[in-house]
Amino acid sequence: MQDQKSLAPEMRDALRSGVRPMAFAALFSAGSNLLYLALPIYMTQVYSRVVTSGSVPTLMFLTLAVVAAFIVMCVLEELRGRILIRIGSMLDRALAPRLLDAVVNAGLRAGRPVRSQALRDLDVFRQGLAGNVTNAVFDAPWAPIFLVVIFAIDWRLGTLSIVGAFALFGLALANEYMTKASLKEANVAGQRSYSATDSGLRNAEVIYAMGMLPGLSQRWNRDRKAMLAAQETASERGGTIQATIRFTRQFLQVAILAGGSLLVIEGLTGPGVMFASMMLMARALAPVERAVGSWGAITASRQAFDRLNGLLKEFPAHESGMELPRPAGKLLVEGCFYAFPGTNKALLKNLNFALEPGDCLGLIGPSGAGKSSLARLLIGVSRPSSGSVRLDGAEMHSWSRANIGHHLGYLPQDVELFSGTVRENIARFSPNPSDEAVLEAARMAGVHDLILRLPEGYDTELGEGGAMLSVGQRQRVALARAVYGRPSFVVLDEPNASLDSEGEQALLAAIVNLRRMGSTVVVISHRMSALNFSNKILLLREGMVERFGPRDEVLAKVVAPAPAPQQAPAPVTAAPPQQALPASS
Repeated sequence: MQDQKSLAPEMRDALRSGVRPMAFAALFSAGSNLLYLALPIYMTQVYSRVVTSGSVPTLMFLTLAVVAAFIVMCVLEELRGRILIRIGSMLDRALAPRLLDAVVNAGLRAGRPVRSQALRDLDVFRQGLAGNVTNAVFDAPWAPIFLVVIFAIDWRLGTLSIVGAFALFGLALANEYMTKASLKEANVAGQRSYSATDSGLRNAEVIYAMGMLPGLSQRWNRDRKAMLAAQETASERGGTIQATIRFTRQFLQVAILAGGSLLVIEGLTGPGVMFASMMLMARALAPVERAVGSWGAITASRQAFDRLNGLLKEFPAHESGMELPRPAGKLLVEGCFYAFPGTNKALLKNLNFALEPGDCLGLIGPSGAGKSSLARLLIGVSRPSSGSVRLDGAEMHSWSRANIGHHLGYLPQDVELFSGTVRENIARFSPNPSDEAVLEAARMAGVHDLILRLPEGYDTELGEGGAMLSVGQRQRVALARAVYGRPSFVVLDEPNASLDSEGEQALLAAIVNLRRMGSTVVVISHRMSALNFSNKILLLREGMVERFGPRDEVLAKVVAPAPAPQQAPAPVTAAPPQQALPASS
């Protein structure tokens, strides 16, 4: 485990909340280990008293006492297990929402294929916490106590046990040294393999249609083979260590039994002490063997914890700040530069423009000019490298996302719907959505009648990615989601890319309605028809504002006059046969 300063605040708070229940689990573990002493005590008393005296009542009393001790020991171990399970669930409830937030923020950063790996890491850490990992940690401190008891019984048997314990501990360290690198390599290769699988499942149609499966399978198999090779190396090395540990433990049991027998033959001790020493040594060495046996789980839990903590530190929680009133929609972009994280090349350079409530800005420019990057800045998905994007005078990132998100509408270029009903998708999965607002948004996007024709209407399950809808239908439902709740500021990135004429008319009507409500709208499109109701145009070229102003004024300077009609080309006829080239002299 790491020191407090290296922990993310959420991780530190979650671990602190588990200190008290963990203390109770340690207390129950202590009781369980102490009660185990009942068995060796029972053995010594049976051989020293019952066998010599032949007293049946004494035997019955000792037997009942040891059975009662075992019942209490089992109850304590059960309670310990339940507490550990509860601690794991508590950590999950405390960390899962923040991890999901961190994963989403990591996904906004280019080149960060985090996906759901963080949540899988949380499961690995939680399961390790409630399993053999923590049990071995709790039982390990009692090994020296059992060795001291053996030493108190007889110093020779105690010396043998201590030497054996050090041998097993050295083998455990050797196991860590020999398997650590291979397990880490296997983990990295496994993550690459899972990421490739996730990507392939999301693009199954493209893979199948263009015959990409053999090439992707080859790359996937390469990562799987690397993972399996590393796992095999770690398993082979760990298996050798485990076999050596089993041999060492069995040898020690035989050695202490043989040594105890010699002491009995010489009359220095009784047979009960001999068997009790063997039991105590087996109990003392059990945590070491258990830890080595579950070393893979221990390593996986530790690596999962490190990744979780690193992710939370890299993407800290946003400060909620003061909740500001609903924005009117006044947008101001000043001196804005933007470059992808980790690069120095600016994609957007010194952008300056302003929009008033009710304005509709048509954002145009050639491909690669930075239009989608600007859209992400305007909506607050990306943060400017320098300069500012302000909504109603407040820096976009100073707004609480939970607050400002209700007043923003965004239709990205790559439309993505989520598993759930049509109603849930339009309502942005709000806990208590308004049916009236859902219907208003659907009608504004011109998709109400289409939804009514679905099998269950607004309660139709869309499946992952809205698979049961066509591309155009998904875009229209996403438009309804963008205008849900009458947002103050709306950004539409290529909103008519997949729309037919009916869908495009519905889009234009939605833009008109938004402007009437006082919403500020930004439309990015290569089709000039989508800009018919824009009152301002911004021409972006090579990441810079080339022109900005009233629509007709900018378009008059941008749109070139149509070229004069040219004479129709002569009809194409069959080419005459080529003559043979003259032979070279």
